[in-house]
Amino acid sequence: MKRSLILLMILLISLVGISYAASTTFAYKDLLYDPRAMGMAGAMTALADSPTSAIYNPALMGEYSKLTLKLGLGVAPLDKENRDKLNTFVEYLKALQSDSETPNGELSAVLSTGGYLHLGISKLGLTLFGNGDLNAYYYKYTANDSSSDLQLEGNVTLDGNLKANGALTVAIPAIDLLGLKVNLGANVRLVNEYYVNTSVQAKATQTGVAQAIVEGQPNDNDYFRRSFNLNEQRYVSFDVGAYARFSPFVAAGIVVKDAFGIPLEGKITSGYEEGYFSDTSGSITTTTPYSESTSPMDVTLPDMSLKAGVFVKIPVLATRVAIDADLDKNFTPISYRVGVEQPLFFVLTARGGAVLDANLQPQIYTLGLGANILLVQADMAIVLDPTNMAPVAGSISGSVRF
Repeated sequence: MKRSLILLMILLISLVGISYAASTTFAYKDLLYDPRAMGMAGAMTALADSPTSAIYNPALMGEYSKLTLKLGLGVAPLDKENRDKLNTFVEYLKALQSDSETPNGELSAVLSTGGYLHLGISKLGLTLFGNGDLNAYYYKYTANDSSSDLQLEGNVTLDGNLKANGALTVAIPAIDLLGLKVNLGANVRLVNEYYVNTSVQAKATQTGVAQAIVEGQPNDNDYFRRSFNLNEQRYVSFDVGAYARFSPFVAAGIVVKDAFGIPLEGKITSGYEEGYFSDTSGSITTTTPYSESTSPMDVTLPDMSLKAGVFVKIPVLATRVAIDADLDKNFTPISYRVGVEQPLFFVLTARGGAVLDANLQPQIYTLGLGANILLVQADMAIVLDPTNMAPVAGSISGSVRF
């Protein structure tokens, strides 16, 4: 019975635990969409020749006249601590495959992802983009001293966040006179947000399972509980932006994201189940059968955000320098983004940048590289922690232009 009970609880807790869900410390999710933006530290407000204008400034679409299909994906964090945690998960899986007991203790890992798919032609674009936070928390304790009652206890808590956007972008040339060009643009975004939380808690003792077999009912020491909560909300949001090109070498941009929103639907789905282990083979008798209930909830619209930027191109070298400022509602800078882009050998482009706080202290550094061969362009980038210069995020994309 002892071996059967051990294997039962290891299998239950570990298989549920090797899952993903949500919270992360990576704060710059806008960098995960596009490796070019990541390489430029997100200083994209006045950088006109990018198909990701729906994400950074819809007015830029007026400067992009090619038919483009582009796909990008970014992941964070990639720091050593989380890589080690992932390796630990792999070791847990190997232990399960060999019918060995996984170590006692707790383990958690975090992951952020972001990506987009863009189809654009001239001053009109359709962009699908979104991001998600993933997290898994695992805890197991086993007391298998032959002189005492065998006890196994586990807890798995999962959280997941997903935000999906479908954006229709329109840009209109407002002024094109004597070298001055001004474009106005807007996004209409249908936004779906999901937050899911689920947990499994289980505890079993050798005497408790034996008592349940004899009496056919749970006891105070042994239990199995599962809960599930899903919050969904849907709304329409509008972004507006402006782009001004004063010459081929100087430009400026400003964008207001979530300038206006229309709530559509919000609901909460909850489920619960409770029971106990009725034998050592893994059979669970439920005292509270699993059931779900759905109720409406108020849609929470995001706060408005504001960003302004300038772009300068240095003649001869063709070096591009972009500087953005994230602003609060009083137009006070809360952070700065600086990016530099340098063409190399006709087909390559090197990028570097930094995000600075309001006191100009570095928060992250970025590096990127792009390759443009005929109709195909590929980009990649990484984010570096300024304290140890270790990579904490990465992004890659490919595009076809006609």
